[in-house]
Amino acid sequence: MADIITQEDLLTVLQQSAAPTLKLKAEVLDSDQKILGALTCSLTSGAMSITGDSDIRRSANFVIQPTIKEKIKLTQNSLLWMNKDIRLSLGLYHTRLKQYTYYPLGLYVYTDTSGIYDAADDNLTINCADFMKKLDGTKNGQLGALLIRYPAYEENEETGEVIKHNTIRDAVINVLEQLAHITRHRIDDIGEYKALPDYNENWQQYREENETWNAIPFDQEFSAGCSVLSILTTFRDLYPNYEMFFDMETNAFICQLKPLCDEDDIYLDNSFLQRVLISENTSVDMTSVRNICEVWGKVINTDFYAEECAYTDNTYTASIEGDEEKYQNGDLIGLKIPLSNQADALLNINDFGAIGIYNESDDTPLKEDSLKPGQIYAFKIKKKRVDGQDETKAFLLGQWQVHAINVLTNGRKSGRFVTDSEGREYELYSKEYFQKFYNCERVDMTLIADSPFTVEKLGEIPDIKTGSDYENITSDDLAADRAKWENWKNSRLTDNITITTALLPFLDVNKKVTYRRSDTDSEQSYIISSISHDFAGYTSTITMYRFYPLYETLQKENALHRTLTGYSHGVLGKYTHEELAGGIQNEAE
Repeated sequence: MADIITQEDLLTVLQQSAAPTLKLKAEVLDSDQKILGALTCSLTSGAMSITGDSDIRRSANFVIQPTIKEKIKLTQNSLLWMNKDIRLSLGLYHTRLKQYTYYPLGLYVYTDTSGIYDAADDNLTINCADFMKKLDGTKNGQLGALLIRYPAYEENEETGEVIKHNTIRDAVINVLEQLAHITRHRIDDIGEYKALPDYNENWQQYREENETWNAIPFDQEFSAGCSVLSILTTFRDLYPNYEMFFDMETNAFICQLKPLCDEDDIYLDNSFLQRVLISENTSVDMTSVRNICEVWGKVINTDFYAEECAYTDNTYTASIEGDEEKYQNGDLIGLKIPLSNQADALLNINDFGAIGIYNESDDTPLKEDSLKPGQIYAFKIKKKRVDGQDETKAFLLGQWQVHAINVLTNGRKSGRFVTDSEGREYELYSKEYFQKFYNCERVDMTLIADSPFTVEKLGEIPDIKTGSDYENITSDDLAADRAKWENWKNSRLTDNITITTALLPFLDVNKKVTYRRSDTDSEQSYIISSISHDFAGYTSTITMYRFYPLYETLQKENALHRTLTGYSHGVLGKYTHEELAGGIQNEAE
């Protein structure tokens, strides 16, 4: 699918008859991507899907009519066999040029033997999917009796000093090249958001001061029988909002942040979509509505643990056997906390010296009462360079098991109270209420003042995230980020729309378009999330979600330089609801 749609592309679509003749060009490739032969056939029927949030992004089936010279015998020596790959292009007839214009559909592998040839009808059926099938165990990618380990860091065998922190990006590249033998790839850095240009204008400084920002947070081990894709997915999901897929044009393996689309040009505008529009569906699946996201992450296995811990002069002091030299970068320490902390609390292990305790997400000192008595917390030691000097800090990862909650709220006081088993009262739907009754210290509130899905309007509808996809989340802060992301997606439910148009073979996902819904008077920006082509019906079905800029973009535009921890898209004035237009600007003033 093209990044730029030309006027000729649009004219080609608009000039099609009600039942156009479609051509399919198929180049057959060997394992080295050498072209063995090509077919150009009439396409009688079939379908193709492109899904932006799926690892296997493209899948298709085609029913074609080969010419007499191109009839295929389905044998191991034929062009269409399971050890071959296939590059596909769809041809639309251009009436002015009196020739077919071909649009690339990508590279594929056969998902069954190689198709079914019907000699009576002279039809050949091809079922295929993109190259991710070579990594998930379907065609290839299943690993044998191997225990594969990727350590978080390399250390001096004699002193135990950390020599090098291994990065997530390097691990992904190693998996691709060594296990999957894929050398054509583009792998972006995977790590803390504050170290990424799209999220922090001071990202370079943050990287210099936090050398482990993109490091593997803990040793990764994979047992026999796993697939290459499962290993890649584990590394990708160490931080939320990343995607991986095979590029349609080059077939390169891509791993990157999901595109923000903030500064993207319009891919298709409303005027064109209205000309090719067949139908529109704005129905909402209310069964998927959620307003509380609860994330259970990794059970933290600390390197050192102390049951006995003292708290004096705002310093937690403990003695730990086996940790008798100095603070080591990357050490995980577990402590049972005797008393709640004051602001700017310190940690002193084995008299190595008092060091500050900080929040893992934003590198700020602990606020008062962040640590509760009787609870076990995990801390990670990090050393960084500041003005040429080593600086050691202890970062709070969270309780023994990583746990965080995000709540969708309209911000209004309920005026109702509930009582716990000890007779203490809590205001319903307050932060303290969720901390108590969900037994979770890390509770963040996402404010969308006029959302119809808040806990105040619908009651509590939890979305509990646990299991393999979440066990790699290593701190409460990261769990909170993930919970906020999931809840934010849920709050966008009403902004989804599906339209059916004339066949648009050049479409791709994660592209920005403008469209005016039938029940509104104004155009809005949308992002294409999935596409389904029906080659028999000559139609494309497009699912889109409403585009909203990221909160950080709005902050910069409105001269706000604080974190919008309590807000989501519904409060972002000029981009969303008229009721709140100018609200953030007023705060800035």
